[in-house]
Amino acid sequence: MKAAIDNITLINKFLKGEDSLLANRELRVEKALDETQLLTTQGILLAKGRLTDHLPNIVIRLKSDYWELLNQQALDACFIPLHLQQDQLDGATFTQYDYHSVPEGYQVHCQEAASFWKTWWINHRKLQLMDMLLLCKKRWYPVKEMMCDTGTIYVKTWREEQTLSISEIVIWLDRNTQAHRQPLNYPKRSKTQRPAVTQPSRTHVLGEPSEQIIVPDNLRKVIKADNNRLLVHTVLGPVIIEGQNLTCILARKAVKTSR
Repeated sequence: MKAAIDNITLINKFLKGEDSLLANRELRVEKALDETQLLTTQGILLAKGRLTDHLPNIVIRLKSDYWELLNQQALDACFIPLHLQQDQLDGATFTQYDYHSVPEGYQVHCQEAASFWKTWWINHRKLQLMDMLLLCKKRWYPVKEMMCDTGTIYVKTWREEQTLSISEIVIWLDRNTQAHRQPLNYPKRSKTQRPAVTQPSRTHVLGEPSEQIIVPDNLRKVIKADNNRLLVHTVLGPVIIEGQNLTCILARKAVKTSR
């Protein structure tokens, strides 16, 4: 007896234009004139497209139980939504994805610019020239530099500078950024150690490795400290401050390195 095809495999076959007797308990693929359609077994159209054209494209239903799965599989198959955010704002039923060439070894992301900025910031010191690419006017351009200021992200590419709001949907590629991330390991406080009491006017010094770094009680949820390094959680993600002879003011508490 032939094993039932799972949803991911069936969706991937749909994205490749295969339409011969594909179905499982939830989804089915069928041919309708010159289009290939993906439907639920109840007959709800989830996606359709001309997948055998020289420049294939599909449209995907924006609101369904399969939206996230369809969106991710489409991105993995190099189908890019160019008007996703606007179609969502307009309350459209479907949004179009166009096939777009993606260099081998890259992962496609379709996310808010805040996530794009966060990934770059965490990895930028170790990124090579072609590790992150931004889609600008249907072409991929390497990211040279990024800066975020009061909710606006400024991106310098090899083509031009892009200005993005943190909630704007952008299409970008990354190559091995996960491998660049280094976990930060912080010493655990001993159960028998008495909690440190912080005076409002006290200056906290980050000195020799054996010293205990004191962070004000009201900041411990957003700040962690290690030898010559601070990790500050912000709305855009973690920010690492490290080096020698650094001073930063956090909620009127001075945290200083003096090595």
